[in-house]
Amino acid sequence: LDYVNKQGAKPLKPWLDVIDGITDKESLVRAVATFNKNNIDNLFSWYVGRDPSDDKTRALFLTQSSVTLPDKTYYTEDSDEMEGHRAKLKERIGHLFGLIGREKAEEEAGLVLGLETAIAKALDDRVVSRGDHGTVVTWDKVRETTPDWMWREWLEELAACSPSPDGGANMCPEGGHPAVLAAGAEGGKPLLMENIPFFEKLGPILRDHPTEAIQALMRWKVVHSAGPSLSDEFLDSLVELQKDVYGIQQKSPRPRKCYYSTLSTTSWPAAKLYADKVFHRPNMAAAGAMLEEIRAQFAEALKGEGWMADGDREAAEHKLKEMFFQVGIPTDAEGKEAWPEQTTALDGLMGKDLLPNEMVGDRLSIQHTLRDLTRVPNRRKWGGSTPTAVNAFYGATNNGLWIPAGILQSPFFDVRNSDARNYGCIGAVLGHEMSHGFDDNGRQYNARGELQDWWSPATVEGFKKGSTCIANVFDSYSIKGRHVQGKLTLGEDIADAGGIKFAYHAFEASGERSQADRRLFFTSFAQTWCSVQKTKNAVAALLSDVHAPNKFRVLGALSQ
Repeated sequence: LDYVNKQGAKPLKPWLDVIDGITDKESLVRAVATFNKNNIDNLFSWYVGRDPSDDKTRALFLTQSSVTLPDKTYYTEDSDEMEGHRAKLKERIGHLFGLIGREKAEEEAGLVLGLETAIAKALDDRVVSRGDHGTVVTWDKVRETTPDWMWREWLEELAACSPSPDGGANMCPEGGHPAVLAAGAEGGKPLLMENIPFFEKLGPILRDHPTEAIQALMRWKVVHSAGPSLSDEFLDSLVELQKDVYGIQQKSPRPRKCYYSTLSTTSWPAAKLYADKVFHRPNMAAAGAMLEEIRAQFAEALKGEGWMADGDREAAEHKLKEMFFQVGIPTDAEGKEAWPEQTTALDGLMGKDLLPNEMVGDRLSIQHTLRDLTRVPNRRKWGGSTPTAVNAFYGATNNGLWIPAGILQSPFFDVRNSDARNYGCIGAVLGHEMSHGFDDNGRQYNARGELQDWWSPATVEGFKKGSTCIANVFDSYSIKGRHVQGKLTLGEDIADAGGIKFAYHAFEASGERSQADRRLFFTSFAQTWCSVQKTKNAVAALLSDVHAPNKFRVLGALSQ
């Protein structure tokens, strides 16, 4: 801790030097790409993912930017509450810019807020963005959409194996990534564009804001990203911003932050260590058996869904049957452990400095992403999650469930717990993830995880009629005068309703149950979502989270 505090802003210097070295449009574009390769996005974002229409191909995606505050509402709403948040953001940016030695800190803070406000206004609505699967485009189309950006130069730098600004380990292959450079061209991997209306507005934003404003934004992105790993004065300043936006009262102790930093940077080595040394392995088989019980109840329920045409019901049953499960740790199709290359990729690359080590981890992640473009998609790949996650996931483009070891422990699940507690908690979570395969997003993907209209129009209408009722229920819930956005949370709300239903049926079918057992089942379900939340944090979640507040997740699911 003393060492980190003595370093002050020094670890930022290589990155700030890149920004200061911007002299023209081309150097700006290449600087942005350099930051992209270190997991810091500016102006827009990008990723490599599976082609939604072809389960054997990956694609390069362009997508809209993000902003500092939780939602565009914070930038656009004319209210005392939101004006206060904007004022606090500007003040904190100015203070942090002072810590890195900017002479016109307050002026540059104004530039950042102005540019972020313009970006926020251009962002697609969250409901619209959630349903955007990407449009196949050419680079000519991209240039036509945003002519003010030098796309070829950006792509060249993204694909290049250039040195890291901080001199740390690079990990890119010699010759760079030619497949990335060829993406979107004839014979290359597909190029998809999400949020096209945003990119149409990005051009005017670039024209209306000087290079100095973009440089200021880039400085802020670096400081905001790295601040938690810098000296206390940086951390304390960021905590002041979080107090205003989320209502937190104090900063996390530094040892706790170090723990989470280590777990994030070395996520796969840490996951292997946890799986080998801590994880209660019998929980894997028990959770796997519960998943099959819940799948059986789901399949039985499909037979009685009168709004589904017979052919569509058969297709849904097939999709449910083809859904695979990854329980606890990564395994191959035969059930053998299959730890990814990231588990050992950091060996020998770490030094003594906190931020540079985190940057090494970020570069490893980005290089792995770039390499993925040429690889045939592995449906069982864990993606951005690892076995230490206290969560569970469904992948629409994989048609699979991931149940990490991290959630297969008390109080969520343990073979030594009662059936009522296990089914009410992790059982509902498992049923929730399974239901995602048939929510308003998952239903658009077939059994192979390909985007396809595989339901008849009549079945789609029946689904929309039922899901509209769920959205209306959640629209009626509110906190501090702000309502839950039922269309935004619809996928999670459908999954919650399905999860508790199928878990309960599996619970009843697996043995004789008393009234006390049933009460404990529902108590366990409710306790899963029991939490204390600051009002400011709840408002931020209402505006930005695809999940309804926990209280309403319980009430809403039990009302269906």
